[in-house]
Amino acid sequence: MKGVWLGIETTTATGGVAVMKNGILLAEECFPIRATHSEKVLPGIAGLLMQVDVGQEEIAGIAVSSGPGSYTGLRIGIATAYGLSAGWGIGAIGVETLRVLAVSVTAECPVLSCISARNNEVFAAVYENSSFEAGEIVPPGIYTSSAIEKRISKLGKVIAVGSGKDLLSFPESVRITEPLWDTPRPSVVALLGSFKAESYGFDEQPTPVYLRGFNEKANSNVP
Repeated sequence: MKGVWLGIETTTATGGVAVMKNGILLAEECFPIRATHSEKVLPGIAGLLMQVDVGQEEIAGIAVSSGPGSYTGLRIGIATAYGLSAGWGIGAIGVETLRVLAVSVTAECPVLSCISARNNEVFAAVYENSSFEAGEIVPPGIYTSSAIEKRISKLGKVIAVGSGKDLLSFPESVRITEPLWDTPRPSVVALLGSFKAESYGFDEQPTPVYLRGFNEKANSNVP
């Protein structure tokens, strides 16, 4: 979708905000690793809009990374996007964090996006390629590391991205991205949100994607 887009990412320890116009990055701020998202997001947005001389009336949409990730971070990001959307009268849309990671790389082959969970588990999905509309080979879910390793070994050439890849062992056919790409970028959130909104419209209200219910165990069988 054309116009100015605001991207908000708060699912990781760093997080950040970005402003894009017609798919071109105008400004981006990634927060210090010890930053408190609740204290940084709104001032970060105000500072970026001032930096690029964009008023709220010029913003076409707000995209927010909807998870999985930090429970507290997710709530802060979703609440901020929803509050600004309601206050400014601008549409908002949530984009899955695993999809954000996949779109960050350039690949025609399958992409494994994985985020470290706990107890040797990962939030993970495998997409057909890095396109924002790529189909899912493995749907987003919470999986044991061994189950994902077994599934990936059957796919041949794969690119792995995200913090969870460090928990996994891969065959030689799997290409590992540099650590720089393991953190979802707010600029990619904005870009992906604009594409998604153009195809499907805005969310009535962005909702967090947790992927793990209360006391839910990781799946040891990967589709």
